[in-house]
Amino acid sequence: MSFSRSSLSSSASWAASQCSSASRRSASSRLGQAGTPLRLMAQHHATGPIPLAAAHAASGLRLLPGVIAASQDAVAQSDVDPLAAQAEQLEAAREALETAIGNTDILLNMLKSVCL
Repeated sequence: MSFSRSSLSSSASWAASQCSSASRRSASSRLGQAGTPLRLMAQHHATGPIPLAAAHAASGLRLLPGVIAASQDAVAQSDVDPLAAQAEQLEAAREALETAIGNTDILLNMLKSVCL
């Protein structure tokens, strides 16, 4: 997917109107707090795939508000360099969310194997 400078500017205007950087930091903080018990639970071998999936999803979602906060000014100024610098965080978020899906699929496949 590619963005033109005009689509970057209109996206930035929309994003800026939706939430302040303080609310993004607050959202990231709340996601981090919600994920803590999930990560602790997921450390135990007998936990199973669903708490592990939830812990990975929380980790992935916690990264996204930080990317938004770091890249909003870059998008508003049509400067793709700072936006491109967020690629590592986006990849980490994607990997965590894909792992969450994979763990969810494990339980779904187990249920399918016993005809549930």
